[in-house]
Amino acid sequence: MGDSVFKLEAIIDALGCNIDEFPINKSSIQRIRTEKRKERVESMKIDFQNEVQDVPTLHWDGKLLPTLSARKSKEERLPIVISYGLKKQLIAVPRLDKSTGKEQAQAFWKAILDWNLGDKVQILCCDTTALNTGRFNGACALLEQTFYREMLLSSCRHHVYELVLKAEFSVKIKTSDNKPRYSTL
Repeated sequence: MGDSVFKLEAIIDALGCNIDEFPINKSSIQRIRTEKRKERVESMKIDFQNEVQDVPTLHWDGKLLPTLSARKSKEERLPIVISYGLKKQLIAVPRLDKSTGKEQAQAFWKAILDWNLGDKVQILCCDTTALNTGRFNGACALLEQTFYREMLLSSCRHHVYELVLKAEFSVKIKTSDNKPRYSTL
């Protein structure tokens, strides 16, 4: 951030303008950057809403990630992606205080409303943990209640592939009996 002030001053000076006519300090640069980011996000939302088909898919997978504010600390984050056809859009990565189905469903609902996709989302794609697929308190069941309609639940293919690979490896590669597999010649 500090370098940007010096760079802007050098550019303004090189262009032959008066530096005193421009508000150049860390706080004004931060404010302008924040405003430009908000404008860009709104533009992305409008473009995405115009492109999205009638039946987009809502994908999510909770992750334990390092915190942004503290070192050596982790927090639960929930990347939320909307896809249709071959296109994907990350719409939110909220922090969760408690990783419950209710809190996840609330995070999805907020993100979907923020992107104005409430009437379009028809398919839910996630891993098949009880947190997501539980009959009463799973995120999918709570989302269906929030949407007032049934949704198509699709297991995430990446997790399905992991299960298939795990089963294949457990059959083909037996557990180690502490003997070396290869010996020197």
